[in-house]
Amino acid sequence: MLTEQRRQVILEQLHSHKVVKTSDLSEVFAVSPMTIRNDLNALAEQGQLVRVHGGAIARQWLTAEPSYEDKTSINRSEKEAIGREAASLVEEGMAVFIGNGTTTMQIIKHLPRNLRFRVFTNALNHALEISGIPLAEVFVVGGYLRDVSLGMVGLLAHQALKGIYFDLSFLGVNGISVDHGLTIPSLEEAETAAEIIAHSQRTIVVADHTKFGVVAHGKIADITDVSGIITDSGVDPQCMSSLSGLDIEINTAIVGQEVRAETN
Repeated sequence: MLTEQRRQVILEQLHSHKVVKTSDLSEVFAVSPMTIRNDLNALAEQGQLVRVHGGAIARQWLTAEPSYEDKTSINRSEKEAIGREAASLVEEGMAVFIGNGTTTMQIIKHLPRNLRFRVFTNALNHALEISGIPLAEVFVVGGYLRDVSLGMVGLLAHQALKGIYFDLSFLGVNGISVDHGLTIPSLEEAETAAEIIAHSQRTIVVADHTKFGVVAHGKIADITDVSGIITDSGVDPQCMSSLSGLDIEINTAIVGQEVRAETN
């Protein structure tokens, strides 16, 4: 394959997955990691991507946010595995909050059908999905509906959360960075998510590997402000090594297999 052809395929993969890894591309194209690094550097100089350690991410503004529909087709198998593991943490009698997002939707699809528990959510589509679970009680946190994410935020959401506390909360994020914490593009959603963390005995972040090393516009909290993260096996080893120094539990969901827990 010619250099320009290879670089075009790299851009196509980046458009589909939002992130590419040097090691993966080296295997796909059967070329050296140095060749791939040269490709990524050249594309970065052209302004077509952003170089990060171990690969590259799609060039986009910090406030850029794909629609809910667009996100449903990205890393579907990984999100399903993450959702299945997260749902296994729900126990009889719990009060659980599940935030908006495509990964958190997979939690709902795998919630136990034989237990009684309460589920609070700030997403209308999530509430409708939960309503099909026979023993689950559904509570909707109202507010301003953001059409891009289907999450409800703002003053009404803040008022709805007053005096309510949760045994367990699940939140999705757009970025996870050791230095910059947990971030999402919307300041309003960041504020609501931070309040959820403050109202929860335990908060678990659910995020596939493409969210690591990424920084979005609005900070929710530091990584150590939550109890744990459930992700997939595609996270860069160096990033995992950085996380291992933090007092937080990292669960790695292996697609098509049982989940392996790592407690740091």
